[in-house]
Amino acid sequence: MRDFDWEIIDELHRNPNVSRAAAALYMTQPTLTKRLQHIERELGVRIAERTPKGLAFTPEGEYLAKRAAEHKEFVEQTHRGLEELRQTASKMITVGSSYTFNKYNLWDVLGGYAEAGDPEVRFTVVNDQSDALFRMVLDGKLDLAFVRGDYEGPVRRTLVDCNQAYLMSREPVDIDNLPTLPRIDFRTNAQSTELLERWWLERYGSKMVPGMSVGYIDFVWELVAQGRGYALCFVSSKFENERGLCLTPLTWADGSPLVRRTWCVCPKAALPAHVESFIRYVQEDVAISEGAVLRPAVPE
Repeated sequence: MRDFDWEIIDELHRNPNVSRAAAALYMTQPTLTKRLQHIERELGVRIAERTPKGLAFTPEGEYLAKRAAEHKEFVEQTHRGLEELRQTASKMITVGSSYTFNKYNLWDVLGGYAEAGDPEVRFTVVNDQSDALFRMVLDGKLDLAFVRGDYEGPVRRTLVDCNQAYLMSREPVDIDNLPTLPRIDFRTNAQSTELLERWWLERYGSKMVPGMSVGYIDFVWELVAQGRGYALCFVSSKFENERGLCLTPLTWADGSPLVRRTWCVCPKAALPAHVESFIRYVQEDVAISEGAVLRPAVPE
């Protein structure tokens, strides 16, 4: 049976007059009668009998009428559900985020927008290294991204965070002795590595030799706490120094702090209204000034 056959049964049961039912279904009376007979042959039952007062449904017809009403409701619910999904998908934002920004900042940003912006907007979050995320924005694979580092390209950018670089050690360390001490390296983006290498070259006049590489920064903190070596890293303003590590801020030769900036970047081209709305929220409620340096709330 076709979906429309169920509509025919439902309409005839609610309006047991062939002429009026045919008009409601935008059919001719002969066409409706012929289709009803086809349904009866297909199912092998008599659905309704003609009487002077109109159609009288048989027990089988009453059963089919009940199922027809259920089928009609099922189809209507399905279409409503699909429309809701289409509306939700039309307000989806695909956001890229570096791992550390995701850990410390991103969910406060998304939660803040959910309260202040459009509650119907949904987010898909992609975590990766900042250089990969920046490329995805340029390639149109992300609506926007929060990246750490000053990447160049045809994008709009908003400064959202600025982190100080630190020498992280278990005990106080004379910074002049770093080249002779074991260092623990970790996976980070190319921009952060380049900044630290530039600082090292300025400070010691030589290239920074790779240290022991252990993966991500969380594991580094544990190894530093065990006294396995020191680490050079940019520390979030929301970092909680639960291990009581010694943090010594790194500065350039002129005394200015060594910092890494985090930007919200998006294509220069016009974006859908709901994406532009989120970007305005970032610009107005999340952005910080160019000269800001946010230091972690831990002893230095």
